[in-house]
Amino acid sequence: MKIKNVLIITCILIFLVGLIGSLWLIFKSHSQKVQIIQNGEVLYIIELEKSGDETIEIKYQGSKNIIQIDNHKISVIDADCPDKTCVKMGELKSSAAPIVCLPNKLVIKFAETDDIDAEVK
Repeated sequence: MKIKNVLIITCILIFLVGLIGSLWLIFKSHSQKVQIIQNGEVLYIIELEKSGDETIEIKYQGSKNIIQIDNHKISVIDADCPDKTCVKMGELKSSAAPIVCLPNKLVIKFAETDDIDAEVK
């Protein structure tokens, strides 16, 4: 009976370690380069580790988004869009969940590689 319990506990631990490792690989940022894209056009490529604290104002058809880089982290701190989902998203933490402002066609995401071969619109 003891060998069966040890085997079950070992299988559960292996499963949990595999699950945690998989989630970590999916959600970790693979790059410290961030792209700010509006309407399919890359406006800025920022290396967070080398950047200082600053704010960037991006305008689109009379509306604007204010992006803040603070302590090597990037977030949208103000927007003219009605729902302000981009502000509520907080800091960009992983490549799996970019910051998006649909009304202003703005996307802030980690760059997957250093060289961009193509972009789909």
